[in-house]
Amino acid sequence: MNTVVFDLLHAQPVGETKFHGGGEYIKSVFNALSDCMLGQFQVEVCFDKDAFLDDWILNVIQEKNITVHQVKNVRDIQYVLWKMRNPENVRFFTGMIYQYENLTFPEGCSSIGVCHGLRGLEKPYDAEAWRYISSKAEAKEWVVRTFLPQRKINASRTMFKNLFSKFNTIITDSEHSAYSIKVNFPDETKQKDIKIYYAPSKCVNLPESEVIEDEPYILMISANRWLKNSYRGVVSIDRLYQKGLLEGVRTRIYGSVPESIRRNLVCKDNFDFYDYVSSEDLETAYQNCSVFFYPTLNEGFGLPPMEAMKYGKTCVISGICSLPEVYGDSCYYCNPYDLMEMQNRLLHAISKPISTKKVKSRVEWIQVRQEEDLHSICNLLIK
Repeated sequence: MNTVVFDLLHAQPVGETKFHGGGEYIKSVFNALSDCMLGQFQVEVCFDKDAFLDDWILNVIQEKNITVHQVKNVRDIQYVLWKMRNPENVRFFTGMIYQYENLTFPEGCSSIGVCHGLRGLEKPYDAEAWRYISSKAEAKEWVVRTFLPQRKINASRTMFKNLFSKFNTIITDSEHSAYSIKVNFPDETKQKDIKIYYAPSKCVNLPESEVIEDEPYILMISANRWLKNSYRGVVSIDRLYQKGLLEGVRTRIYGSVPESIRRNLVCKDNFDFYDYVSSEDLETAYQNCSVFFYPTLNEGFGLPPMEAMKYGKTCVISGICSLPEVYGDSCYYCNPYDLMEMQNRLLHAISKPISTKKVKSRVEWIQVRQEEDLHSICNLLIK
């Protein structure tokens, strides 16, 4: 009987962040895999019992009588794999490969890992990142990335070389990421099996809010992260206000916008800033916005627009990386570095929203693909 050793360690909190995109991906795969357990294969999981893990996962582990290995780090997971009998019957899965650079898998063990993109190479830093500095650690990071940029790029390249040499099968979220891997690492991936499976959505969708708001507004999220490009996005909106082109439309920004960005706004009374809100409040914001604006600088897949699009909302998003591939003609696209073009697309979206039918149709297509690909991942693990 084959055994799937499943890394749940990376579904647990990272620092103070309890829930994160990579973790939610892992939970979705685990949920689907547990539904397939009919006795033809065995599942063993690795996680830290002293750290948070969702109750529903713990309940599944108990109900399915799944073996648990207590681990604190990836070296502990390596030790678990090396202790397994008959490694040729073992399939190891991790939904985040990035910490496995210096580990070695037992001969015969099939290693399957998910790479969510090459952000460290595609977008190592940005000229406006200094505006987001809020700690000494971030200041140090800024100094290194600004004045010694090649050091970080070389480190990322070495890491990915090692990773792609170790894993038998690489899963990634989009055609964009797959070909980025092949272009940047032709030698390491020439004989590798690279699978393209769309990133699954959240395990649990919150119920649609009953709160209906009449006041139109533009919505932005993750404003505390330079990678999400809130500075250029907010400046673009502010300039539209200065020109009198967004009369009667407010802007809601979620995610602790740095003061260095806020203080430069001319029309700041038109902005509502929210540092941290509940999942329910954020869901309500998606449901009631007029336009969702997502001028991100890099994506391996890009799930956030779907959160607004499932309600038929018009989105203005960056025309880069995987986003055009995923969302087709159901969004307005912009150059995230061009303030004039962002103003153009925002005004266009407010004036001529994309039809709800067209937006929801694309979401349905993506969801079907996600469901099919989730089953494909499970089949890959248990075949």
